[in-house]
Amino acid sequence: MPRVWFITGCSSGFGREIAIAAAKNNDTVVATSRDASKLADLLPLGITPKALDITGGDAEIKAIVDDVESTVGPIDVLVNNAGYILEGAVEECSDEEILTHFDVNVFSQIRLLRAILPSMRARKSGVIANIGSIAGWSGHPAAGFYCASKAAVAMYTEALRAELAPLNIDVTCIEPGYFRTNFLSMSGGHKVTASNRIPDLHAGTQANRDALVAYSGYQPGDPAKGARVIVEALTKSGRCEGRTVPARLALGRDAVEFIGACLEREREMLDSWKEIIASTDCDDVLNT
Repeated sequence: MPRVWFITGCSSGFGREIAIAAAKNNDTVVATSRDASKLADLLPLGITPKALDITGGDAEIKAIVDDVESTVGPIDVLVNNAGYILEGAVEECSDEEILTHFDVNVFSQIRLLRAILPSMRARKSGVIANIGSIAGWSGHPAAGFYCASKAAVAMYTEALRAELAPLNIDVTCIEPGYFRTNFLSMSGGHKVTASNRIPDLHAGTQANRDALVAYSGYQPGDPAKGARVIVEALTKSGRCEGRTVPARLALGRDAVEFIGACLEREREMLDSWKEIIASTDCDDVLNT
């Protein structure tokens, strides 16, 4: 029986490719975007476009989810994909810019979960994939709040996974490396630059800003190939048949290398500091 997918951020990039890959898997796909007209070319693939403002309130989002479930069917797979990069040093970013960034990258996912999970819990079935990033493993200059938002997604996803495991609902955080989408481009709202610039901070941030610009259009990952892996992983089919979806699923050769380097860095720190770190236990613990 075809699954029903509900995917956010489908006007471009990974969201669009995941929608196409799921449709090619003979599943039923509801693709969402703030502007549904940007999804019109997906109609010939049998994909249902839906206007969705992910920053809307709980009542607004629940009404859209209820409409989908009454007209299309119960949602089997939720892919929380929508997000963007806030480029700016930590000190440069305003409260409004940071709150808006987390509202889109983190809080919008949770609002959708609150709307969709009651049906999944009632059926004791479902799959949730929150799109994180390798950026959630390490903070980078001029992208600190993007990294923080993706780390937040990974952490709450791990908790959610444990909470829903007894109900037979799979949960994972997918962490792509750099894929050749328009995500690093200033066009389309995928990368937003903080309005404040502090000259003193240029020495610590400019190299990373320049690297992101230079990398745009030259990322190593193929989003169509990545989307096919995501569909296979979430449906446990093809190359992923018989596998258990992990709590955090890396995507891309560069993700394997980057996350591996982060783990090695932390292991080196623990090994070199362990005696000092462990010396903080209470005396009755130290003496046992």
